[in-house]
Amino acid sequence: MRHVVCGLAAAALASAAMAQPPDLFERHFGPPGRDGVSGFRPGERLALLGKTLFFDARLSGTGNTACASCHDPRHAFAEPRRIAISDNGRPGRRNSPSLLDVAFRPRLMWDGRFRTLEEQALAPFQQGEMGIGVDLALRRVRSDRRYVHMFRAALGQRPTAQGMARALAAFQRTLMSGASRVDRFLLQKEPVLTPLELDGFQIFNGEAGCSNCHRPFPLRRDGRVHGRPLFTDFQFHNLGVGVRPDGFADPGRIALTGIDAEWGAFRTPSLRNVAMAPPYMHDGSLATLEEVVEFYNAGGRPNPNLSPLIRPLFLDGYEKAALVAFLRALADEGYED
Repeated sequence: MRHVVCGLAAAALASAAMAQPPDLFERHFGPPGRDGVSGFRPGERLALLGKTLFFDARLSGTGNTACASCHDPRHAFAEPRRIAISDNGRPGRRNSPSLLDVAFRPRLMWDGRFRTLEEQALAPFQQGEMGIGVDLALRRVRSDRRYVHMFRAALGQRPTAQGMARALAAFQRTLMSGASRVDRFLLQKEPVLTPLELDGFQIFNGEAGCSNCHRPFPLRRDGRVHGRPLFTDFQFHNLGVGVRPDGFADPGRIALTGIDAEWGAFRTPSLRNVAMAPPYMHDGSLATLEEVVEFYNAGGRPNPNLSPLIRPLFLDGYEKAALVAFLRALADEGYED
């Protein structure tokens, strides 16, 4: 018998976002020395260089846009708006997802077009999102004595586009989520979840079937099971998000692969810190976790390529509240009040 009352207040408290995001680089390596690089090993200096590039709005046409403009540390390095906005004000088609734990992803972007962070790093310049191309961004980096010093310390060379990509990728690999209460429950078997959250965990793995795609321990690239709970299968699925009478507003993975079965298919995101990174889905069309649960409860949006894993769930009000409470418990404890 489910505990109908006792977990609701705790679930509301767990939804509060952090007032000040942690500096994940400094959590790993500590603060830099007075010259910006001393005290770090070469690999750490490369990540520090990447961090500097990531937050530098001067590397945009207007001087107002940085990588962090769409991957906001205050929102778990995700896009707080429904869709990304380029430096020139042009709206994109997709929401920018969280970069936490991005180092574990075998394929990047909603459609999986990149396999490495180095491949992806300069795409915002190449696709016009930063308002200038790579060449002009590189000229601005080379004209800054601090950057020249940091490139020399990290790579032993003057600034290059390849070096920028390597540095940005190195920084993004430091963006690891911290421990959540769900981690402690799964890995240390600690009794830290409320009765409502425990019921949500059972529903997540049971009648709702969420874990069919959001697997707590997915397979790694080498075929072994991840020891870190990531809550994804790293695969691509059609949920019906964005479908219209005349087809999909965004065709998804088929644009990359040409495979008809991948019409409207997008990557399964990790659920770690999911409460910190609304809105949801590739188009940012669902504003809250409650809306996400309602979407799945209804069986997604019907279309010819709808994943066979998606079906109406017929959850009652308590079951939906329990699912949301469990999802909120996936937040880093450092992010919770």
